[in-house]
Amino acid sequence: MKDIQTLKKGEELTLNIESMSFGGQGVGRHDEFVVFVDGAIPGDTARVLITKKKKNFAEARNLKILSPSPHRIKPVCPYFGVCGGCRMQDVEYETQLEFKRRNVADVFERLGTFEGLAIPKPIGSPDIFHYRNKMEFSFGDRPWLSDTLPPPHPTFALGLHVPRRFDKVLDIRECHLHPSRWSDLINTVRGFALQSGLPAYSVKTQSGFWRFLVLRRSQYSGHWMVQIITTDDAPDILNNLKSQLILNFPEITSLIHGVSRKPSQIAVSDYERVLFGSDYITEHIGSLEFEISSNAFFQTNTQAAEVLYGKALELADFRKTDTVLDLYCGTGTISLFVAPHVKEVVGYELVENAVQNARKNAIHNNISNCSFISGDLRQVLKNTKTFGDVVILDPPRAGLHEEVVQTVLDLDPRTILYISCNPSTQARDVALFCNGPYRLTSIQPVDMFPHTYHIENIVRLERTYGL
Repeated sequence: MKDIQTLKKGEELTLNIESMSFGGQGVGRHDEFVVFVDGAIPGDTARVLITKKKKNFAEARNLKILSPSPHRIKPVCPYFGVCGGCRMQDVEYETQLEFKRRNVADVFERLGTFEGLAIPKPIGSPDIFHYRNKMEFSFGDRPWLSDTLPPPHPTFALGLHVPRRFDKVLDIRECHLHPSRWSDLINTVRGFALQSGLPAYSVKTQSGFWRFLVLRRSQYSGHWMVQIITTDDAPDILNNLKSQLILNFPEITSLIHGVSRKPSQIAVSDYERVLFGSDYITEHIGSLEFEISSNAFFQTNTQAAEVLYGKALELADFRKTDTVLDLYCGTGTISLFVAPHVKEVVGYELVENAVQNARKNAIHNNISNCSFISGDLRQVLKNTKTFGDVVILDPPRAGLHEEVVQTVLDLDPRTILYISCNPSTQARDVALFCNGPYRLTSIQPVDMFPHTYHIENIVRLERTYGL
């Protein structure tokens, strides 16, 4: 048997892929040494190239599938394998759900130390293609070159970043995650930007004019919000673009120009102005209508969000006398969704624009038992005088700060409902609650992101005394 310590970067191996990691990599073993393989799935036998060697594991690139998994299918997207957006598009959807179920089970056992926890099958998305209501595209001066795709313009691209490369943009002409008509709009914007003579932004030199194209749509109304972000204002250029877009795409009801001079590759403007229409679009979840501004958070899969909130409502088992604290409430979607079933909801959110949207949404939906507070949770929760029977947590991917965990413990709610797009940090946080006076009573994954390794997960925690 080969000594595993002699395994080296650049070495080729043949591996049987046994499982899938939470990051979407296939997992194989070489003499009991774990190897993570990009582009491989359980059931594959693959020839791989070791790209990184660590003490306890290695990473590898898939060179060739020698024997494919029986769960593989032909991907529909020509960019599959280069673009990192749909890493499981070549896997049957039911099998994707099973992989995600196993991943949730794995992180709760490894990171949360919950042994023997039974994880139910994830609830699938109503649509598995064209389901996204928001996409962010980047301009770049260094297009990604590929032998399998048509050659792009040498110094101009509009599309998505390839995995782990923020300096390279894959020029996208179509995408199966967003509405089909958006492809026409993206290609129109690219053509206009090229003809303008102004350069695409360079991450390397931190210069250039065109930076981001952000698209949103309402599943309910079919209306679009289009946001163009540049490094400077150029009224004549933007007005000409406006005329072209409004003429060709009557779905646009909100056209916004933003300016960002920040070096970070985040599609958020320093300031913005409305070129056409309104500064928001409206969306429905259930019977509720929501106003969504350009920088506000909203679930990117509207139909699956309704499934998610409905399941959360079921698991929470609210009482009509409950006061609910909704932490990380965003534009108030969950708060307003549960409000008819409880006495009062108080939402907390850091982003002031989102809080303003939430307040407007409450008024718009004639809901009077919701209030919203803006600020850093680590500060505002310490000063709250509101007792919560139920606390809802829906934090960013990084999970909860330790101070927030302790503050929630100090609030001593009867029930904690924790919704997360990152089961790894969720498992870590849930373990902290369960080391105190709480026990995990329900868990349910919900697939918001078909063809990706991401999964939303709902956990219900119950206080072990005074129920």
